[in-house]
Amino acid sequence: MEVTDYLVTLCIRRAELSGLKELPGSTKDRLTPLVLLAPWLATYPLSKAIDKFEDAYPSRPYFIDVDSYYHPGDNNNEAKEAWAELAKRPADLSVWQALLLPYPNANPCLLMAGSTIESARAQIAWARENDRSFCLRMNMAGPGIPNWMPNLVAELSAEGAVDYAVVFDFGLVDSALSVAPVAAGYITSFFKGIPAEIPIAVCCTTFPSDFTVFDGIEELGFSNRDLLAQIRRATNHPRIVYGDWGSTKPRTYGHASTPKNRIDYPTDNGWVIARDNGGPVSFQTAAKRIIAAKGKWTGGLGIWGEQLIEGAAAGQAFAIDSMPKMYSARINIHLHRQAFYGHLPPPEALDEAWSDDL
Repeated sequence: MEVTDYLVTLCIRRAELSGLKELPGSTKDRLTPLVLLAPWLATYPLSKAIDKFEDAYPSRPYFIDVDSYYHPGDNNNEAKEAWAELAKRPADLSVWQALLLPYPNANPCLLMAGSTIESARAQIAWARENDRSFCLRMNMAGPGIPNWMPNLVAELSAEGAVDYAVVFDFGLVDSALSVAPVAAGYITSFFKGIPAEIPIAVCCTTFPSDFTVFDGIEELGFSNRDLLAQIRRATNHPRIVYGDWGSTKPRTYGHASTPKNRIDYPTDNGWVIARDNGGPVSFQTAAKRIIAAKGKWTGGLGIWGEQLIEGAAAGQAFAIDSMPKMYSARINIHLHRQAFYGHLPPPEALDEAWSDDL
């Protein structure tokens, strides 16, 4: 598969899928999703989750891994049992391969936690036998890098393999730039000899968990683009591609309080956040603040998420009427901006979200 210049880690959750589905087809063509698989709500079998993702992102290749942040909880069912087999260390590869076989656009990440180099070789062979690319995704917030990885990379380089991608995923971090030395060190030591065509992405998210510091309207910057520049300078690898979590963060579990209404508006390198620290703010009031923010509000992007904010500001009842709807709008705008980073097209250059997705 051809990896684009934007590799985005996405969970299979309502907000991600809604925001992704409503993108124009031309924007989707500029994304390479790396999907973290977990059961879709209470449905089963586990393949229902892949069906939901492919409904939002049809007829295009993507990478897929197991969502190690997911907690199955109680009320066991067939989908949770299958996920548990994949989350084991080592994973049950027969379950994994049977699950992916009917989905030719699903290109597997190697399931490496607790595994061996022999297992990795067998997974690569399966991918090739079934006309798939594969991904070496290092879960830096979890198991990290297997000690046999340098040997595997040496084998791939010796055969001149170019049918894979490399991803260092750090999950939720305080600062994107903090991961640069670690990622660059591994790239220059473990992956120095790989072919120039191999794409390497360094992914992380700094999207906040606490919004009590935001009052009125403020912008929170993110430095993933600066991270990209630092990795390129430090490694000199020709195919360092941009990666992030699409303005989301990994699944968390606990007893969080119901969030106060707010509107998040992605810019190229940040998020403008409109909320009140005191009493509740209406979505209409928050949306009006966003649109009035000089130098922040773009307007005229011609995409669903921005139109929802405009509709909320105009008082349309069903534009943004819940926080989940707002999350979807934010994700939609963020994905579009990063896919076309620095070269946002005029609305007339975009096809409708559904035009090539029937």
